[in-house]
Amino acid sequence: MSETKARKVLAELVKKSGITYSVDNVLTIFRNKDGKYNNKRLGALLSQIFKTTPNGAKYVEEFVSSNPKDSYMALVVLLNTFLQDCKQMQSEKSALAQQQQQQQQSAIVGDSVSKRAAMFESPPLSSTRIVSDQVTPENVQEIKEKIVQAVTNRSTGSIPAALVSHNYEYIGSRKGAMVSWNFNYEELYPMQNKNVSAIPLSSQEPIVLKELLDCLMGVKGSLISPKKRTTPFNPVEFQVSDQIEESLKDIVREILPLASHYSQIQDFVAASSSLESGQVLHALRAALQIIINDYYLSITQLEELFLKQQLTFHKLLYFLRPVFHTMEVLADSVSTIRQTNSKGGSVLTLLHDKITSTTGDEKSQKVLIHLLEMAAVPYMEMLQLWILDGVIHDTRREFLIEHNAMDLNENELMDYWEKQYTIRLDKVPCFLNKYADVILRTGKYLNVIRECGSSADYQQQSTITLKYTHTEQTYITAIENAYNFASSSLLNLIMNKYNLIGRLHSVKRYFLLQQGDFISQFMDACEEDLNKDVDNLRPMRLENLLEVTLNMSSARYDEYHDDLKTMLLPYGIVTQISKIVKKEDVFLDTLGDTSQLKGIECFTFSYNAQWPVSIVLNRWTISKYQMIFRQLFYLKYVERILCRVWIANNRTKLFAPQTAKLYRSAFTLRQKMLIAIQNFESYMMIEVIEPNWHIFYQNIKQIKNIDDVLNYHQDFLDQCIKNCMLTDPDLLKSIINLCNICIQFCAFLAEAQRHFVDAELGSMLASTDDFSLSSESDYDIACQQDATSMEPTETFSARVEHFRTDFTEQLMALLRKITDIATQNPSEKFINLIHRINFNSYYSDNFDS
Repeated sequence: MSETKARKVLAELVKKSGITYSVDNVLTIFRNKDGKYNNKRLGALLSQIFKTTPNGAKYVEEFVSSNPKDSYMALVVLLNTFLQDCKQMQSEKSALAQQQQQQQQSAIVGDSVSKRAAMFESPPLSSTRIVSDQVTPENVQEIKEKIVQAVTNRSTGSIPAALVSHNYEYIGSRKGAMVSWNFNYEELYPMQNKNVSAIPLSSQEPIVLKELLDCLMGVKGSLISPKKRTTPFNPVEFQVSDQIEESLKDIVREILPLASHYSQIQDFVAASSSLESGQVLHALRAALQIIINDYYLSITQLEELFLKQQLTFHKLLYFLRPVFHTMEVLADSVSTIRQTNSKGGSVLTLLHDKITSTTGDEKSQKVLIHLLEMAAVPYMEMLQLWILDGVIHDTRREFLIEHNAMDLNENELMDYWEKQYTIRLDKVPCFLNKYADVILRTGKYLNVIRECGSSADYQQQSTITLKYTHTEQTYITAIENAYNFASSSLLNLIMNKYNLIGRLHSVKRYFLLQQGDFISQFMDACEEDLNKDVDNLRPMRLENLLEVTLNMSSARYDEYHDDLKTMLLPYGIVTQISKIVKKEDVFLDTLGDTSQLKGIECFTFSYNAQWPVSIVLNRWTISKYQMIFRQLFYLKYVERILCRVWIANNRTKLFAPQTAKLYRSAFTLRQKMLIAIQNFESYMMIEVIEPNWHIFYQNIKQIKNIDDVLNYHQDFLDQCIKNCMLTDPDLLKSIINLCNICIQFCAFLAEAQRHFVDAELGSMLASTDDFSLSSESDYDIACQQDATSMEPTETFSARVEHFRTDFTEQLMALLRKITDIATQNPSEKFINLIHRINFNSYYSDNFDS
């Protein structure tokens, strides 16, 4: 099925209908890009197109009742369906003409019915026989219709209400509705009791033989009658009259299982006639009816022998024995399908398993293979439509792909790729198990291409007709070729037209701090704002500062820099890590308590990737980039504060030597902090991010489909997050606490230095003792952010010593945690970080001593 075929069909219909619209006009109207045309108006136009077509109203009604969201694709499917129907009608006409020709060449002439004694006549339904001039599989149904007509004429002239109200089954055919015989006519014409116990065996045999033949056709007798079943799934059991002679009774019991198998098959045919059963069961039902017609023909031929008095019980058993096992296999198969309530792909799996279980029984396998191939026809048509056009036409949920209707909006971009189309595992035929994922991705790729407004013209599309064959399996090659075409088409579209590589470089430039001048300028512009409480920040101001910085730095040469936005999350990075580990939506919690959070703790970037690039850069992926960015950005922020303190401390050169000596321990501690923070930062950027990016970039050059891009990209982010120690909340808290100690120390030094500069140096240098802050109020201001418990009378040196102890203890605790992780999961990168910070065992040796 394709759009090309649909266009040709539409051209013929437009030409025949004589409407004023051209084919292009009709297609434009049904594309309905502006939404001006509702389904009612489209249906009116469709009725004009189909007005000269027989049964055209059926197609118009089908279109209107489906109420499609995509009217264009619905029109394409409808026109392809119309084309298939036309082809099927043509093939049926050809087959009918061929059958009529064969019937003229051969005929089976039936003899007249032999007269029997009036006292042994059977009830009219079982004794009335209308023999046609020619008995063929086609006119067996006609014979049964005439039987019904004869019965109704002899009773009341019309079919009584009991026929409808007592579980009579109707089967639609070209000749009209008719009764399906399955031991269900008792109310139509009451059975007459027979007394055969007093007659000789030779006279008893034809009466029992006739009832047995009727029973094999689903007609109840007075000597052989079915028992009531406890459940509809149980096989029919029969009650054989005690009047029958024992030798005949044994043969009857040997043949009756065939009637039970026939009844089970008829039960299935009747139960699968509803629309809810689905196309696969309908196709299987049609194939079974063909087999049942052959079965009817066999029984009819045996009746002919009976009428010629050439049939005995032993001959009957001889003729029917080859059919026993085949009917048993069919009955068992359809009974299993009914009991498991299977439809769609699960029906094909049951049939396939049945074929495997009958290995060695060539005849039964041949019949089951025929049933499987016939039942698979509508399923393979759905599969062909999916892998060639990316369209699902599955009104009864039979296909292996499930469509979960979703709108393509920003909030669902992450779910669109993963959840819009999923696999129904119970509807995957066992012969397609290995290719289920390939089939899913093939249609998904075509859907993305269509959503982008592009089209994929598969050159082999017009020549492909998927058909299940049990031996050759040519459909596998067709599936693989369609997958290769769809995957390469989407990959070329995203890589070339939408420049995915350029987008990834743009994200790396901002989130992974590759654009150094931009980050520095942005921090210069917004540092004052980020130091405020997050509740006092104005997001619009941050957005404006970002825009100014982007235009002033070298980032202005990035063609995608406008997609970068600012964001204030309502929680810290530790909470975000927990959400991602638990696979929760990191953007949903907007009502968290932010009263204790600073702007620097909540700030991050966001990125508005457009479709279809958003398949790769979805919200979940961006949240992982944000985790890495927030950690790097916080480390960069701490590094800037430490460097600023170093610059401000140069003023101590103006102090007297003894006063400047007080700062030496503080300067030493500040330098240790700076080295530790820079080591963390360089470890993340140089030893983790860059090597993993290089591996990811090399893998991107070898990809064959968009799923490879997704997998490699997720591997890159997961490796970065893991090796940057962002997956362990306890480890991350230790790093954050270490940074907070550095920030508190810098605030203490800045306030203390301001006190020194503002005070009179003469009065402070009068004493040679260790300097003590003279103003308690100034001291309190200087230490208001300090988390350690200190008394207001502590000296400057004691204060610095406490910061040194806190920093060293926190750093050693962090190194021990990293060492434990490296021991459990050996990683060269973790070991390198330990050697970077604890070079020559500096901290471990000094701390232990």
